[in-house]
Amino acid sequence: MNNQENQLSDMLEVYICTKLSEPEINTRRYRKGMTVNDLKNKLEMITGRSAGTMILSAYDKEKLVAKLDDDDSQLGSYPIENGMFLLVDDPAYEADQDAIDGYKMTEEEYNAKQETLKSFLKNNKLGKYNPEYLKQREQENLEKEQQENMEKEQIDKMEVGQRCCIRLPNKPAQYGTVMYKGRLDDKSGYWVGVKYDEPYGKHDGSLNGKQYFETLPKYGSFVTPSAVEIGDFPVLDDEL
Repeated sequence: MNNQENQLSDMLEVYICTKLSEPEINTRRYRKGMTVNDLKNKLEMITGRSAGTMILSAYDKEKLVAKLDDDDSQLGSYPIENGMFLLVDDPAYEADQDAIDGYKMTEEEYNAKQETLKSFLKNNKLGKYNPEYLKQREQENLEKEQQENMEKEQIDKMEVGQRCCIRLPNKPAQYGTVMYKGRLDDKSGYWVGVKYDEPYGKHDGSLNGKQYFETLPKYGSFVTPSAVEIGDFPVLDDEL
């Protein structure tokens, strides 16, 4: 793979859309390594919404794929794929608009806006109305299914309580214990919940308000099965 192909594989092309306005869609490409916080700052200039109160959600057609709720996480850590919609919402902006307009959007008005969005997509051959897009999505869905099957085979070989070594790109190896294996709410694929020996994690075993396993804050993390190596690794505290 040449440098240009590498650069393209590190990018995501998404459709940006907002609420409380006539459907306006902008196609943008962003680096997978960009943090959610940096993305919000860029979207602030495009949408007029405030990065400080902005809420981002990724949609595949009308299906919610992920909520980008961790400002420090990278865009590529979410299951977002090319051609998906990035919905930019801002409760503060919405409240201001309600005060200005003097009314809440009715269900009929909301449905009318959805029809306008559908017409825009059809007339411009975007999303599901683009034959090439549909062909690409079929291929991506096939690859996604194959990836999930492989992940399922990997976690089936693991057991909760086993010692493990976690190897992530551009990060030193970390050691811990398998505490959970399976699916997560709001995330596609299979994941392994790990309790690290040292505070290099992101949470206490909970995600989006749901507790998957128990550990101290900053000791828990969820990683893909491919990053997990099972072995007879000693607990680091025992070596001190």
